Amino acid sequence: MPSPVPPEGYYGQILTGTYSLRLRSTVACQIASCTSFDQLGLSVMPYIAAWRTDQPGIWYEFVSGRFLELFHCSPATIARTFRESIIDHRHYRQTAVYPEITESILNRNDLENQRFRLRRESAKEGVGEVIYKVALPDRRKVWLKDWASVTHFKEDGICLSPGYLCNVSLEMSRKDHLDEINVTVNRDKNLLVEAERSAALGQISAKIFHEIRNPILSIGGLAKRLLKKPEAENSHKYLDVIAKEANRLENVLANLFTYTKNADFVPEPTDLVALAKSVIDLLQSELDRQHIAIAFTAADPIQPIMIDREQIRLALVHILKNSVEAMPQGGSLAITIGRQNEKVTLSIRDTGIGIPAGYSRRVTEPFFTTKVYGTGLGLSLAQKAIDLHAGTLTFRQPDTDGTEVIVELPVKRPLAG
Repeated sequence: MPSPVPPEGYYGQILTGTYSLRLRSTVACQIASCTSFDQLGLSVMPYIAAWRTDQPGIWYEFVSGRFLELFHCSPATIARTFRESIIDHRHYRQTAVYPEITESILNRNDLENQRFRLRRESAKEGVGEVIYKVALPDRRKVWLKDWASVTHFKEDGICLSPGYLCNVSLEMSRKDHLDEINVTVNRDKNLLVEAERSAALGQISAKIFHEIRNPILSIGGLAKRLLKKPEAENSHKYLDVIAKEANRLENVLANLFTYTKNADFVPEPTDLVALAKSVIDLLQSELDRQHIAIAFTAADPIQPIMIDREQIRLALVHILKNSVEAMPQGGSLAITIGRQNEKVTLSIRDTGIGIPAGYSRRVTEPFFTTKVYGTGLGLSLAQKAIDLHAGTLTFRQPDTDGTEVIVELPVKRPLAG
């Protein structure tokens, strides 16, 4: 079989390289097919990608002219331009056990970190189908469906991947809109159930608050007055305990009332970085007293987001105090704020005792606590505030010690129902 001749204007690497005749013949045949197909002027944009199995980069043996026009670049730069334009990568999988289609989303950073793994899986399966959200040079955002087959030429150390791209922006926009509607419907349904429960709890807590608060305040006030006139060393010690316990019970009632009442939602543009720093300043004396070192990292810049500033501030206070209480012998606290797609993420990681096995799903339940003097309402209040923002509160157990708390808040919060 004669060696294939590169076509006019060829910009690839394989036909002019020292590769096997089998690989070069395959490439030449595929280029001829893609060229003929591209000349039909259909919406589908064919391409032939290739990469060395031991290197990270890829190149194109053929690229549709419409693909190049879309990104305003040449064949020599399309690989880098396309990679840098990706906002996220979506993969859809259907299994025999669960017939519904599951969606996995990788942002640009995650995609870069997992690129080798994804290529290995594509080479193993022999086919790949994903959808990319990309930012074009004219600042438009479009969705491109990418279907490709993958053949591994082991003797050459090359993977060859012919495929095509198709603009599916209309379909994906409709899908995302339906997803938003489903999220709102499910949230409103849960809110109806929660409203009935909260109404009953609210009535009970209001009665408890008004019936018990005054006696507690009286006991606390009397104990504080007696402390100023101690008669004996032991009585002073006991009265000090009474005063502290009265104060603690008052805080329990106040937190219970806050948890069960329907707070007004007042969103306003808020600098989350500045808000988090203000909470750290508030707790700085406690951090110093317990010898806890703190490291704060924030992506730059993070634009203000629409949140109820006071509710999120209180949520962060409760989360940070919980982390501090988990490190009675000192430790370190790492706080990181960043943005991923349409969410702002705040990570709080401590080196404390961690969450006991089996308890990670219960830590936000009202009155659930593993601490001797804990009220079990701090994290419940944090969860409630974050839920009102359509956000998420997650607890992770790192491979080492401690706990990582992750707060995710949407940049564009769904309208309150």
